[in-house]
Amino acid sequence: MNDNSNLPSEQEWDDFKNKIEASQNFPSVYMFKFILSGDNHKIAQIQAIFDGTEHPDISIRQSSRGRYVSITIKQMVQNVEYIMDIYKQVAKIPGVMMM
Repeated sequence: MNDNSNLPSEQEWDDFKNKIEASQNFPSVYMFKFILSGDNHKIAQIQAIFDGTEHPDISIRQSSRGRYVSITIKQMVQNVEYIMDIYKQVAKIPGVMMM
């Protein structure tokens, strides 16, 4: 999935869900990855999505020039619906690329 300036269509969400289902067994540790400009407010928004969830392992790395930030979150998930819910929440944050 690419930059979310245009939210994915339902077909794109379905295709993405099918790819996850084909590559994951549940429950399992899933790695969420997001890339965005070095905007602290957006970073906080992404972290807030994971507040109250079980033991997310959050890693934040800044690019060498400091223009971009990579956020990697590893978390035990029970099903694909949880993953899709997270991605759909993040998709509402402008300028975040979902990997």
